Amino acid sequence: MIASVGLAASPSALAKARVRSAGPGAAHAQKVKHHKVKNGDPTIYDSIVDPSPGNLPSWAFQATQTSEFGNQVTFAGTARVLDNVVVQMASWTCGNLAGGASCATAPGATFSEPITLNIYDAPALGNSAPEGTLITPGSLIATDTQTFNIPYRPSADPNYATDCLPDVTMSSPISDFVGTWYDSAIDQATGSPVGCLNGLLANVTFDFGHVSLPNNVVYGIAYNTTTWGYHPYGNAHACDATTSCGYDGLNVALTTTSTPSVGGDPDPGSLFHNAAGTYGYCDGGTSPGAGVGIFRLDSPGPVLQCWEPGANDTPPYYIPAVQFNALASPSPTITSLSTATVVAGTPFSFTVTSTGVPTPSIRISGKLPKGLVLSGGSGTETISGTALRTDRNKVTTLIVTARNAKKSVAKQHLLLTLTGGKS
Repeated sequence: MIASVGLAASPSALAKARVRSAGPGAAHAQKVKHHKVKNGDPTIYDSIVDPSPGNLPSWAFQATQTSEFGNQVTFAGTARVLDNVVVQMASWTCGNLAGGASCATAPGATFSEPITLNIYDAPALGNSAPEGTLITPGSLIATDTQTFNIPYRPSADPNYATDCLPDVTMSSPISDFVGTWYDSAIDQATGSPVGCLNGLLANVTFDFGHVSLPNNVVYGIAYNTTTWGYHPYGNAHACDATTSCGYDGLNVALTTTSTPSVGGDPDPGSLFHNAAGTYGYCDGGTSPGAGVGIFRLDSPGPVLQCWEPGANDTPPYYIPAVQFNALASPSPTITSLSTATVVAGTPFSFTVTSTGVPTPSIRISGKLPKGLVLSGGSGTETISGTALRTDRNKVTTLIVTARNAKKSVAKQHLLLTLTGGKS
């Protein structure tokens, strides 16, 4: 069911082609390994491929009258304090807002677009509800809107007739490649250049400020286009030589993987979706009790199997390319040493450090050697200054307390040994 779709399409055309093709050269681009944990904190859900290809199939908001688009997911492991969420987008608009062979983009050109990520509780009815039952997410857990600088897709390849020739098949004549850009990067699965693509993949990262999550959530990606979204731009953002409408060609990237590399999909073959028209939904908006214009579970209908590449409602299915990263240890921990030596007459500095979610406040109690003072930071406290030579050599015991919530406290003794003073 993958086919190229323009920025505007008729309902009949959209009913046949809802998922935008990444480009003929991307047919093998997803046969790559998935992301691995890159730091001490775990990834709890991951459907992003790594290394990222030049483009992926994608869901077009403007072409399908979409306002919000997402999925229900289950998280792996035990870490449930959200750190950030990475969403892969596909940018189809050229810098000069032209299409075909006239597409031209200056290197590094971008447009800005506010994008929202909503996180909801799992549906109250669960996924065992009868077919046709309206299934909506639970209550909103967290929402984050950030304005991202999205790159325009690269300029059309003037040498497409030769660069794209390896991609040509019986069903894709060379004329279909007019206006594509050429990705010369090597596909690790095939050892060949990726080939000719329609859009450009771009990652956006939402930092939620540490939200506690349940084991099962629904997420929704939302943004506006000229005529669609929760608050369409309309004529306020006219597309001309000085104003970008790059958002009309901004899509949510999709991967075709039966199961995420981390975490799970409790209802494979279905996604959550809010579209204004019946043809924007995979089920056509006609399922009993379902309807249109509401963010709800959207299951494949008897004819339109738009959440999987074939037409038989069988794996692999399309799912948005998204990664949830959590924190392994939200409780406060003091990570600095418990001893330090102060030399009288010599400048001294020692910083107490900590980890935790949210960032702990640090308190140091006890009498400091004369000449030393405290200065605070984010999750830190620094003892600095120059101890007096007239002070006596001794060991001072300080108490360090890190606190980030009620009854969430860590304590440590800090022994300061003063030398170079009076014996």
